Amino acid sequence: MAEQKQVKYDVDGYETVTSALMELLNQYPDLDGEEIAFSQLGTESGVAMFPVSGAVVETSKTDVTGKTKEVCLYPFYIIKRGSGLNEKRKLRAKEWLDNLGKWLEKKKISIGTETYRLTDYPSLTGDRKLLSVDRQTPSYLDNTNEDKAEDWAIFISARYQYEYYK
Repeated sequence: MAEQKQVKYDVDGYETVTSALMELLNQYPDLDGEEIAFSQLGTESGVAMFPVSGAVVETSKTDVTGKTKEVCLYPFYIIKRGSGLNEKRKLRAKEWLDNLGKWLEKKKISIGTETYRLTDYPSLTGDRKLLSVDRQTPSYLDNTNEDKAEDWAIFISARYQYEYYK
């Protein structure tokens, strides 16, 4: 029988990483006056970030001096809700989320006639450093509510490093 590996979480880093990601998400150049909220959507419209489970420790290595280096994965969804979406608005919602994902991956995006590229990730407090933010899926229609509001989603993961002494 195969031995099951216990899942370990960076519980202490949750608040730090969440705050930095929220700050980063709200710097997206195509917000058009909107703000990305944390785990809360309006009934007809809005954009929010929903963490999946907290940061899972992917790898952990401790050297002879007791210095431990962990690489952690923080998965989350961005949900964009809209009402009265016709085909053009649906395409715009999908494009908006896909561009957000590209921008978080430090790829060039075009908004109107302008081109944007994220150059640096925000600093994390303590001994944590944001390494990358990557799309796990393209954007997709996740749900249609009873009132016909649609939830468009994209699944994203942030990877960061945490170094400390045991």
